[in-house]
Amino acid sequence: MERNHQHHEKLKKIVKLYQPKEKASMSNFCVAPFLHMYVHKNEGPRVCCMSTETAFQNMKLFKELGSDLKKLWSSDYYKDLRRSFLKNERLDICDKCWQIEDSGGKSDRQRFNETYRDVIVPNVATGNQYDAPLDLDIRPGNLCNLACRMCGPVSSSQIEKERNNKKILNPVWGYGSIPRTEVYDKEYNIDFLLSQADKGDRIKFLGGEPTIMPEVDKFLDTLIEREWFHVPLHFTTNCTNNTKRFIDKITKFTSLSFNYSVDGIGPILEYIRHPVKSEAINKNVPLYDNLPGNRYSEISFTYQAYNFFHLIDFINWSNSIGVYTRPEILRWPESLSYKSIPLQIREKRLPLYMKMLENMEVKEPLTKKEVLEKAMPVLVGMHDDKEEYPLIELARRTKLLDIARNQHIKDYIPEVRDIIEKEYNDIAI
Repeated sequence: MERNHQHHEKLKKIVKLYQPKEKASMSNFCVAPFLHMYVHKNEGPRVCCMSTETAFQNMKLFKELGSDLKKLWSSDYYKDLRRSFLKNERLDICDKCWQIEDSGGKSDRQRFNETYRDVIVPNVATGNQYDAPLDLDIRPGNLCNLACRMCGPVSSSQIEKERNNKKILNPVWGYGSIPRTEVYDKEYNIDFLLSQADKGDRIKFLGGEPTIMPEVDKFLDTLIEREWFHVPLHFTTNCTNNTKRFIDKITKFTSLSFNYSVDGIGPILEYIRHPVKSEAINKNVPLYDNLPGNRYSEISFTYQAYNFFHLIDFINWSNSIGVYTRPEILRWPESLSYKSIPLQIREKRLPLYMKMLENMEVKEPLTKKEVLEKAMPVLVGMHDDKEEYPLIELARRTKLLDIARNQHIKDYIPEVRDIIEKEYNDIAI
């Protein structure tokens, strides 16, 4: 009894240590609309990747302005956003950041402010003293070589093909065509985006899979022609591509950073990120991590129902190769959320994971403090969350994709199969 009491008291201290603190800032100001531009070929431009303007709103406004990013930058829409932030107003399109901050996390708004607030002179009409964005989020479309189970056709060409060829998956991937713009086909848009990029802190490339996109090559070629090798480049990659062409280009730059999108090891990874082979990840993560210009990298582990039972195994693996893991909560699709794992199982498992994380050995150059700071808040947040989603939705999505891909979850993640077995078997397809 005494031993159990001591363990319980220790767990309470761990939970309290990593529970949400009061908001980091009382200000509602965000510097992003004054210097940042997010441009997705399929979704159109948005204020940032966290803002919630609908694709319809973006596309309509963008087309009215002749698909011209420079006109959008000085449009009434952007001017109104900037005025609102200068008045310290909270905007509805920023709800994602507010939710993160209200739960004790660190939002993109706070990161933008830390990086740029003292760098620019805010201007309602021009954004800043340079009259152009300095920080870029470049997403040239959905070209990708993977069809991850939590992704969708807007971000994966493989899923788009799968949806078009296998009607059984319409309930999973949806209906209708993928919207597309000509934003990256127009030279004046590329010129505008890069006009002041040498003064910013980062050009971020995502996809799809940016390492195989010709549009990303075009951006890199332009930067190389200008000899802007000092411009920091950031890539979010699935770590499946190590072509000499791409490696040769990026190693010309002096400051690189990477976000490796990996959600498991072995069979779990191969089930979630079809049709990846884990051998490729084991080979390519160290390759990217040891590039001469690599200043920082980390693994973005999307915590979901499929990998719920193996987070600690994954962190141990990432520690062994010297790369930090930053777990993030999967919020869409809801059916794959960790909340689909029954609450009684979560209540038993999560304290165990916290204890294992506390006792984990960490090898240099990683530090125990940073490993805990990245991973523990996620575990504590899930520990405090008592919401539970119905198993039927997890079972239905799992079975439809299993049939279409000639897989079965029992061969990859038996722990999850055991939870949804009845619902899985009862679903008639």
